[in-house]
Amino acid sequence: MTDYTEDKNLIELLSQGADERIFTNEKGLTRYGVKTCNHKIINRGSCTCSVVTGSDFENMKGIYRSMDNEADWIAQNDNIFDEIKKIINEPSKDNFELFLAPSGTDLVYFPIILSKIISPEKKILNITTCIEELGSGTRLAAEGKYYADYNQFGEKVSKGNSILKDEKIETYFCQARCKDGFILNNQEEIIELVNEHPNHTIIINLVYGSKSGIEDNLDLIDKIKGDNILWNTDLCQFRHSKEIINKLISKNSTVMITGSKFYQSPPFCAAVLVPKNILKKIPLKTDPENINKFGTVFSSYDCPPYLRKRLGLRETLNPARIIKWRATLEEIEKFNTLPKHKVQEKIIAWRNAVIKFLKEHKEYELMPFQEDTNKTIISFRVKYNGEYLNEQSLRKLHYITVTQNYDNLGEHESMVFIGQPVTYFNDKSFLRLAIGSKNIRKFVKDDEVNFELDRKIVNILTTNLKNNYENL
Repeated sequence: MTDYTEDKNLIELLSQGADERIFTNEKGLTRYGVKTCNHKIINRGSCTCSVVTGSDFENMKGIYRSMDNEADWIAQNDNIFDEIKKIINEPSKDNFELFLAPSGTDLVYFPIILSKIISPEKKILNITTCIEELGSGTRLAAEGKYYADYNQFGEKVSKGNSILKDEKIETYFCQARCKDGFILNNQEEIIELVNEHPNHTIIINLVYGSKSGIEDNLDLIDKIKGDNILWNTDLCQFRHSKEIINKLISKNSTVMITGSKFYQSPPFCAAVLVPKNILKKIPLKTDPENINKFGTVFSSYDCPPYLRKRLGLRETLNPARIIKWRATLEEIEKFNTLPKHKVQEKIIAWRNAVIKFLKEHKEYELMPFQEDTNKTIISFRVKYNGEYLNEQSLRKLHYITVTQNYDNLGEHESMVFIGQPVTYFNDKSFLRLAIGSKNIRKFVKDDEVNFELDRKIVNILTTNLKNNYENL
């Protein structure tokens, strides 16, 4: 059994390198109600706050202890660029460059930076779809403002203040769902906005895999043409094949990914893939001010080695991000050894079983269009005595559920983590059960068919609802 007290420095490091979402309180818990490391937890959240378990901790400990000096950290950092490209690039192709970041929310700044470098004189219209199912700081980041109180360097910043000072970025946010929970099609809305702003640089942020697995129609990219359009696709859930990613790159869309969701690696570690066709548009002589203003957010080590001196950002390493990406890459390598047909078989079997378990309880109602969302995520509303729980009540139920110990979950596991509530249309909200690569690897290894552990998790949630309803 892993003894996490052995390496307090590593534990502390895993709570650094990002904004305050990863900070821990006096109980050692993050804002999500979980510890940074816990070998006794069952993860059915597969989301931003994935918890480090024993095997991951041992692997990271090995990397951490091997770092003797700054040169070692730089070498590990630079290797991340090569390995991500190797995983995603199609054979004999090298169509994109990548930039690293502490979190998916930080990645939202990249299209703004590219816009200011390529067309510094133009105003920016930043359109974002599926807004209520993205990170809570996305609205501020899309406006070019600080979305948190701390940056990746542990420095205090002024949340809500503009990073670009006098620059005003126009934003437009498309809702993912209507009041009845149905998924909305925003295509005509976006086309109209583009036609109304011919003199702007227009950033269009699509989402291919939201918190509940919603996938925008990527054909929109082919319907809207123009030199003033910059496409950006949020694949932060990282639940799709490299074929999808390469398809987007071929359409000249930047692509955002993170390691802490599907690959269940420690939060936060993120990257944006930038097609080389976009990078070619960057003038040889660029105004360094358009980049340097983001020096409170990014470091030169977030950039490819050949661009570092040219961009002129601060030279500050983020060891936490390096360790987390190393863990992600190792998990990707393990997952990629699984036969694809086995992966799909277990995903579908898990999904069918959990939907069946939920339907056994009158307290749960599947969200509409469940069949059109990613198969590794199941979203459902919760009700009691005929009334749906709102966002505040669901957050309380979630916190109660993930902070308790349970004695019927197996030999080693005694805690459960499930997906956080997602809010839509005022305070309507739903919960999620989701699986990631580590869950699927275990299902394949054990040839799981009954998923009784998931039945227990659904029963635990039901018991917590009934026992605590008056206080929710």
